[in-house]
Amino acid sequence: MLKLNVEELVEINDFYNGASRVTIPHVTGNTVLLELFDGHDIEEFILSKRDLIMVLRNFYVEDICDIVHSGVYGFIDVKVDKTSEHYPVQISVEDGHKYYCNLEELDYINGIIDFQVNGKI
Repeated sequence: MLKLNVEELVEINDFYNGASRVTIPHVTGNTVLLELFDGHDIEEFILSKRDLIMVLRNFYVEDICDIVHSGVYGFIDVKVDKTSEHYPVQISVEDGHKYYCNLEELDYINGIIDFQVNGKI
């Protein structure tokens, strides 16, 4: 199966937010075909069901921004449960809200926080 990196998923999530029509014409096993119409063109993306859920929840655009903001200007508490396959990381932010992600997404978030705080990745 095609494995998208977090940067690609951020772009898909952003495109999803601007789409005027969203369709899921095909689902097979753990693979989903997502079609996003922007008013002129249809873009197709093949995602895992987990990645689709994260895009639909707006994790890659909105939630990551919230987590990074808390990490830079407040605090975050990170717990890792290695027995969980899809969402092993729990991130709690200063207002008590909890976010769940995987280790690759956590690395991406930590990189952005480090860049914001120290000016480097």
